[in-house]
Amino acid sequence: MHLVVRATVVVALAATGLVAPTVSFDAAQAAPRPVAPQLHRLAVHGVDRAAARARGAFAAAASGEVPAAVANRLDPDAAVPLPSDPPATPAPADPADVAALDAPTATAHFVAAGVTWDPGQDVTVSEVALRVREQGRWSAWQSLTQTVEGVPGERPGTEPLLTNGADGVQVRVSTADGAPAPRGLRVDLVDPGSSPADGQAEPSAPAASAQAATGDVLRPRIVTRAQWGADESLGSPWPDVSSRLSAMYLHHTAGSNTYTKAQAAAQVRAIFAFHVKGRGWPDIGYQFLVDRFGTIYQGRRDAIADLPIGAQAGGYNTDTIGVSAIGNFQTAKPSSAMVASIERVFAWEAYAHKLDVRGRTTLITGTSTGSDTRAKAGAKVTVPVLLGHRDTNGTACPGTNLYAKLPTIRVVVAAKVDAAVASYGSPRPPLAAPAAVAPTAAQYPVQWAGSATYAWKPVAGAVRYQVLTSSSALAENGPDLRSWTVYATVAGTSAKVTTDAGRTRAIAVRGLDASGRRGPVTEIAQVSRAVPWSAVTLSSAWAARTDGGVTSYRADAPAALKVKVAQARALVVRVRGDVAGELAVSSGGTALGRLAVPAGGPSEVRTLTLTLPHVVTGTVTVQRSAGTVDVVGLGFPRPRVTDPSLSNALPPARPVAVAIARGEAPVKLGSSLRLRWHAASGATSYEVMARHAAPGTGFTSTWTRVATSTSTSATVRLTTRGYSWAFAVRAVGAGGRSPLARYAITTRPLAGADLTRSAGWTVASVTRAYANKEYRASTAGRTLTADPRGVGVRHVAVVVDAAPGRGRLAVYVAGKRVGTISTAATTHQLHRVAVLDLPSGRAGTVVLRTLDHKPVRVSAVVLAR
Repeated sequence: MHLVVRATVVVALAATGLVAPTVSFDAAQAAPRPVAPQLHRLAVHGVDRAAARARGAFAAAASGEVPAAVANRLDPDAAVPLPSDPPATPAPADPADVAALDAPTATAHFVAAGVTWDPGQDVTVSEVALRVREQGRWSAWQSLTQTVEGVPGERPGTEPLLTNGADGVQVRVSTADGAPAPRGLRVDLVDPGSSPADGQAEPSAPAASAQAATGDVLRPRIVTRAQWGADESLGSPWPDVSSRLSAMYLHHTAGSNTYTKAQAAAQVRAIFAFHVKGRGWPDIGYQFLVDRFGTIYQGRRDAIADLPIGAQAGGYNTDTIGVSAIGNFQTAKPSSAMVASIERVFAWEAYAHKLDVRGRTTLITGTSTGSDTRAKAGAKVTVPVLLGHRDTNGTACPGTNLYAKLPTIRVVVAAKVDAAVASYGSPRPPLAAPAAVAPTAAQYPVQWAGSATYAWKPVAGAVRYQVLTSSSALAENGPDLRSWTVYATVAGTSAKVTTDAGRTRAIAVRGLDASGRRGPVTEIAQVSRAVPWSAVTLSSAWAARTDGGVTSYRADAPAALKVKVAQARALVVRVRGDVAGELAVSSGGTALGRLAVPAGGPSEVRTLTLTLPHVVTGTVTVQRSAGTVDVVGLGFPRPRVTDPSLSNALPPARPVAVAIARGEAPVKLGSSLRLRWHAASGATSYEVMARHAAPGTGFTSTWTRVATSTSTSATVRLTTRGYSWAFAVRAVGAGGRSPLARYAITTRPLAGADLTRSAGWTVASVTRAYANKEYRASTAGRTLTADPRGVGVRHVAVVVDAAPGRGRLAVYVAGKRVGTISTAATTHQLHRVAVLDLPSGRAGTVVLRTLDHKPVRVSAVVLAR
């Protein structure tokens, strides 16, 4: 193949200029440090004629897209099905649609390659494909997924293709109907550099003191950005954070599946550099990444402690996070280590944010173009809480082989979360929520000045505070509180907030502790800034005047002010003057009310409020209807938007269980059991949970709810003979669930079919005996064998007809004698429960052997745990 060596633009991604990363194996330098990647940019111009004549120039590209005929639909079932039809065979590129095809080009070493073009063009790029040269061999064409996130300064383009190290590239771009290629078309090649610490960094874990009862209970070890060598000078913190977590996406990066452990960190750096310097994003798109060795990498800044909005699923980035598996799982199968680490990340986040990964949630489709969302902008879609990228977007991501693991991943994650809730209760925030200081009348509901200072009370343990805001324009719907913008981080307990005229802004605060952990959010106020006069249409009867530096508009004849608003719930007017008048307010020809304007001092500014009869969207007309009116300013407060994530209630305390009486544990003859407990503070109800074990098996791994109660007791059923039951109770309140308070294990007698009798036993029907039956023997050496064998047996019990002169039973477990049970008593006892306590749990076949030539009458045998 003919190679063209083409001039490239090399961008050194470091503050000091062109940097070739130095690799040193001195132990003193092996600590993680920032690595400055290099970005090589190659312009792509039209179709190279020689390249077009080459064999395979228009060959089909392996596609990351799912054809419409086989794409996953948003299905009502909790588990999303795989496509039932086989994937369509990729078609060759149509030469008539290929707008750019460069020659195969020798390049400097690179690990990631992606294609971008200048923004603001009306052109539809139908396919971007490239192939690379690795170890002297050219790969097949690979189609790259296009994404657009709507970030200011973003360049439209693709996700990167990852390699183990390449030195040649060829690009092919097709457009709809063969339109000219977009301007500024280029391929960006990233050499992420190397470091002695690659593959050697020990993933960090939260401090032990930070884990108890907080969201970090299940946090896995994670390689931080500093450990994988992120050069933080390349980008900037992502300013927008989700207010809550509703869903979690599984992705793959596409590209190499054969990278080494050391190369994995370099691939993360390559993705970071391409997203930031190639696409123009402030940061890497994913919150977390996992390599094939099971190593977990922090993606976005603050992803460990917060919910920075990512670029993991165009149109659905708010309220979600993305975990990306490094590799192409259309062609390879994920390793067990990778899947286990993915499960750990999802379990940690699900527990911390109280998600049920077995359920479904509703997402609102955003306006991200180029991301091939399956629903229209603004549409609400119901999806699994834990889902694949392909469930909402037209892509094969996370690849068929990894996507097939999702049902099992959900089960494992749910079990981990259930176990954490049982042991720790619902997570508690690391800090308390700040208490807001009420805003003044000049700040709320209308903020008349351009900026105002909002305050809150200090929180114990907080070293800094984040001020969060969410805003909307005058003619837009109110603030969308699904996300917040980090407006400022301050050490004190107040902050000055500037709001543009006409906007409505929600203002909130939360504390940060010394470890950077965030506390709950407290909303201080939702304020509407006064309308700018440039947004007001004034009839000619209004005359501008300035008095004391204050500009106003005055009318003493019929005159109208018109303002286009959205979701206005009230009109607040500032007036002045010593002559009384009246204002009539209407919208669309419908009267909304009147405001009487009383006379005051000549320069006195007064505030009047008219609550509208309903929320108004459209043009509001304010008509001077009588007297003289001098209007200083207008404001339109919105209805208060509530954020369901702002629930700062703590989980209730653990209830105190009342011990089960000796006569009901460890052995329970009846089929029902009354459980009692003491009330717990913060509880509105209680859940009784159970695990059970059939004879010869271990206990179920998860707890199942068997009863609910608003009092401090509940009756539970023990339905099956021979089963052992572990019960527990937990309190439920506004802040979640408490840890479980556990009861002693109790076991029901084995069924008659579970006992094998030797010769010498007879069976008698006895109405008052347990189960109306007795097994009788009167000579030594007669055996009763429990079948199946015992597991974790701590107590062997027999229900006997005890009386003077009765015999003894030797007890054997796994062939070893462990004790003796006497059935003799000074008085006749029809239902005596004789219990032999073992020093530890035993496993094996349990045999009872008569020791004497005396009567023994047994009605039941119990192998208690």
